[in-house]
Amino acid sequence: MNVTRLLMLPVVVLAISCDRNATPDTTFQQSNELSAQAPVPTSGAAGESQPAQAPPAPRTEKKAAPATPVADQARATGVNADAAVLQDFKSRIDAYMTLRKAAVKGAPALKETTDPTKIKAAQDAMATEIRAARANAKHGDIFTSEITAKFRRLLSPELTGDDGRDAKAIIKDDAPTNIPFKVNAKYPEGASVPTVPANLLISLPTLPEPLQYRIIEKHLVLVDEDADVILDYALNVIR
Repeated sequence: MNVTRLLMLPVVVLAISCDRNATPDTTFQQSNELSAQAPVPTSGAAGESQPAQAPPAPRTEKKAAPATPVADQARATGVNADAAVLQDFKSRIDAYMTLRKAAVKGAPALKETTDPTKIKAAQDAMATEIRAARANAKHGDIFTSEITAKFRRLLSPELTGDDGRDAKAIIKDDAPTNIPFKVNAKYPEGASVPTVPANLLISLPTLPEPLQYRIIEKHLVLVDEDADVILDYALNVIR
């Protein structure tokens, strides 16, 4: 009986020893399993951590659509396109006349006089006020590309045949020189005032006083006669 107990004792000791030796392996295996479940950061250069998701791209602003020309707007609404362009010209002339009226309110009025000094002083004062009121004016504010194209079409029939040749001859003979094609510039003192042939003048929209059309070579110039200020110009309307 005692012999049997003695034989069993080493077996029990051996079993306990084996259990103790197995514990570290089990713990290491569990640690590895937990590590496998944890998220692994993405590494860049030199071990730097990179964000898992890139930031959203910045929003791009949309550019505003260009303004639709007057003729296109008219067609879209069933209005006569040519009439709309001419009405646009009239509206621009009316806007200038309104601005002019307010600008020259304090300037000395032009009165009939034979004294050239007084006339020039009144013109210069008026011109100064008009230029100040439309300091930001630029080429095309009155003669837009659409209006210029319309004027070319209006004048074209009058520039053909014998009448057209005569009109071109008059324009060439009366053409002044050194006229600045610049908005708000002064019409040169002493420069000739070209005659606009009647058949051309009647083809163009009527202007309120004191505005005038002046044809310089192939170009049409809009002038405020009282102030001798060039308001705008349309290039190559005579062909």
